[in-house]
Amino acid sequence: MKLVYLLFIALFCLTAGESQTEHQKVEKIIKECQQEFASTVNEIKNINLGVINPDTGKQVLCVHRKLGTLDQNGDVIHDKFKQHIKAITDDENHRKEFQDKCGQTKGSNSEVKAINFDKCIQSVIASNNL
Repeated sequence: MKLVYLLFIALFCLTAGESQTEHQKVEKIIKECQQEFASTVNEIKNINLGVINPDTGKQVLCVHRKLGTLDQNGDVIHDKFKQHIKAITDDENHRKEFQDKCGQTKGSNSEVKAINFDKCIQSVIASNNL
């Protein structure tokens, strides 16, 4: 379990300055959303583990709305998404992969879109060892 948490932390950190700041921002927002929904569960981490709970979509949508990457309908806000991935990686090919694979959300409602969006981001991060 500790290894999974360390992996999660490492996923958002590629460059020392910017990525660490982005990682801290994400962690802070996750905690805010946990408090909003009176949850002790980090649903972003659960998605990485393949665990989807009834409240997963609510918390994940909350996180991405506060990051500015998704709107209330679960659709990508492209300029904010570009800023977010720029903070994750300096590599233009990786940025393009994020845009190509995750730049359009899919799902029946905003929560499902948020879950699928986060799965996509985590998949690109993992496949590129970011």
